[in-house]
Amino acid sequence: MFTKKTNFKPMKADAIVAAYRKNVLVFWILHALTVVVLIGIAVAVLTQKMTLINAAFSAVFMVILNYLFYIGRTYQYHMLSQVLNQCCDPVKSEKVFRALYESKIKKNISLLNVARAQYYQGKFQQALDTLQNVTRPKADSIDVFVYYNVMAYCYEGLGQMDMVIDVRERVKKVMNGMKENAPNLRNGQQLLTLIDGVLTFHEGSYSRSREIYEELFESSTFPLSRMTVLCKLAKMEQVTGSTRSAIDHCEYVLDAGGTTFYVKEAREIMALCRPKKKSAQETPEQPETAQQEETDDGAQSDPAEN
Repeated sequence: MFTKKTNFKPMKADAIVAAYRKNVLVFWILHALTVVVLIGIAVAVLTQKMTLINAAFSAVFMVILNYLFYIGRTYQYHMLSQVLNQCCDPVKSEKVFRALYESKIKKNISLLNVARAQYYQGKFQQALDTLQNVTRPKADSIDVFVYYNVMAYCYEGLGQMDMVIDVRERVKKVMNGMKENAPNLRNGQQLLTLIDGVLTFHEGSYSRSREIYEELFESSTFPLSRMTVLCKLAKMEQVTGSTRSAIDHCEYVLDAGGTTFYVKEAREIMALCRPKKKSAQETPEQPETAQQEETDDGAQSDPAEN
């Protein structure tokens, strides 16, 4: 079974999908067993081998158990997101969710996860194209903000900041339709903060952008979300001249960035931060200067010898 301790890094995509199918099959078998037990309880009541009160308690227990099996089955699918969130491997994540999509397993959410994996590989337009085939999740679903998150970041990657603003307005519209204490409201607010960080960064409001990203870094729980924040901070620090700090952030990204496009960005930022090496034309000047000095010394010693 997949748990928080499951390490997906050494596993291939096919092996992950196969393990998921096996885990789900186990839960379906457990579901079937609870139905068999419920039938047994009904038979016991009819044959007066069990009192009605005991049968009621037993039936309630089996219904609760059946619901827990449903939660466990759903949890197995949820754990597959760790391939991207924890392992920072969008290439493997795309293969996993595409296989599930093609098998018609949670088709809409699997396709959304495919688009998300494509974004983190730097395939911005391809991710947007995939997203067009995704039906927007319901407002009370946590996936609705994942949907808009991918969309906003893809538009940023393509440099279409007007569309990022449009996505922000769509997010606000979804939030306005929620109840005041809706559990999903916090996720929407976090997405608005992420988008505000994107907009302030591109507007050149680095002080405000830094505050936003530092706050987001403190609340980051997955390596992938930390990569996102650190790349933004590294870009900002490179522009503002804080090269040492930018390099430190880039080194962290290079170490933990996996197959995300953040690794490429980190290398580019580090190249801008480090001083350029002397060109090939400038390098030979030192020997020539030394040779000239020897010639000059020789010319000065000739009169003394005479």
